[in-house]
Amino acid sequence: MAPQTDKPKAVKPAPVKKSGSDGPKRGIKNPFIYAGTVVFLVVVIVAFVFFPTSTGASGGGTLTFGSFAGKPISYTQGSYMVREVQAISEANPSSDDSELGNQMRNYQIYRQAFELAAVHEGILDAVRTAGLVIPDQIIDRKILTLGQFQENGAFSTRLYRQMGTSQRLDLRTQLKDDILVQTYANPVYNIKPSSKELEFLGSMAKDTRTVEYALFPLSSFPDSEVLSWAQSNSTLFKRLKLSRITMAKESELKALRAKIEGGLAFADAAKKSSTDSWATQGGDMGLRFFHELQDELSVKTDADAVSALQKSGLSSVLKTSSGAFALYKLEDAAKPADFADPAVLADARSRIMGIEHTKAEDWALAKAKAFAALPAADFAANARRESVEVKSVGPFSLDYGNLTLNLYGQSAPLFTPIPTSGAPELASASRSEKFLTAAFGLAPGAVSEPLILGENVLVLKVKEAVSTPDSGMLAFYYPYLMQQKIDEDVKANFLASPKFKDDFSKVYLKYFTPKTQS
Repeated sequence: MAPQTDKPKAVKPAPVKKSGSDGPKRGIKNPFIYAGTVVFLVVVIVAFVFFPTSTGASGGGTLTFGSFAGKPISYTQGSYMVREVQAISEANPSSDDSELGNQMRNYQIYRQAFELAAVHEGILDAVRTAGLVIPDQIIDRKILTLGQFQENGAFSTRLYRQMGTSQRLDLRTQLKDDILVQTYANPVYNIKPSSKELEFLGSMAKDTRTVEYALFPLSSFPDSEVLSWAQSNSTLFKRLKLSRITMAKESELKALRAKIEGGLAFADAAKKSSTDSWATQGGDMGLRFFHELQDELSVKTDADAVSALQKSGLSSVLKTSSGAFALYKLEDAAKPADFADPAVLADARSRIMGIEHTKAEDWALAKAKAFAALPAADFAANARRESVEVKSVGPFSLDYGNLTLNLYGQSAPLFTPIPTSGAPELASASRSEKFLTAAFGLAPGAVSEPLILGENVLVLKVKEAVSTPDSGMLAFYYPYLMQQKIDEDVKANFLASPKFKDDFSKVYLKYFTPKTQS
């Protein structure tokens, strides 16, 4: 194992002390990672014993899970990843000793250690690319302070010389890397919010609103309107009985088409050569709506040519919207839309709620606009008279995005969030500028213009506006949140780098699954 030192470490959220080190560490946030330290240490021991004989890797059982800028990220004795695995395991005690719990925990521990090792290598690559060099004198001074070499309150040359030459070189390399990482981390992680920023956030926290709102769901679009729209677009709902062969290469499908024209059965050709899900059924797609055929073709007008075929007629080879090529056979002549068939109206409604979404939105907006024009003082009475559902919610803060703080393993809102229990239509309200502008921009008693929120149109009325004194807690918690966000951004930046190669899942599943270790 590598020497335990009081090496500096990059700052990470939710710090916990690593045994034998002064470096701050991050606890596991994933809820699956709660199993016994003893069980985990057994896995680590098995790994060290098992890998050298099973992997054939050099270096006494090295497993390489990926790389950054060409430098391997390996699980081998004394490596950064091994140290992280041990530290994360120690920092997260057991709560689930089941086999599944252990498997999930171990995977998450190794995955987090791998990502931290990747970020570590990314930082080293960044500082080295920038030309930063740590003089040997700084490493020497650091060694003089290490606890493992102290005797009677002073540095012991004897203890230092007892360490083997290769171990001393490893120690110097480790210390140099740690100082390089800390040189990068200190200015990044020590960014503090300004007093003006805290003042602004405090003003957001102290003002709350309680609103009531009239709800106009798009799903309430009337059947009569669905029928009217479907009848005016009847071509979309004519029925076609189709079979299809799909292939990646146009030339190969054209050659197959010639064979079908020469007598090869379409169904046999589909079973042997088609690459889509209808192949096992001989290409038989059953009855399809005309608009479904349109949607799957790259050129929409090609659907007209297919529907105009005679019974058992073959289409030309056509390009699909996915980039493949398709050959269609019209098994029976196209049939006009039957609006007495509930399936046709159900399909028309599905299309309105999807591709033709604006039809339902325009209808709901018109209803909501008429409602909003009624006297504001009679908001609830107007809703009862118009059979419109009204709900009330609040108080809540001007909290864009529902900021949460993760501290000591607990998650809590930074502001007072919009309550969504019993109000699923408000699930996206915290990210809607129109909703928040209406709620905090109107005076109490005022009614908003209609606004679209997800699958609903809302009309808001501000019931109550309250301003409470700032408790000062936000100024205390916000710097922690800021550090968490910085850490997330730094980590995301390196893990998204084109220099980062991630083979973790492939390697882990190959060597850590029960089947491999049996």
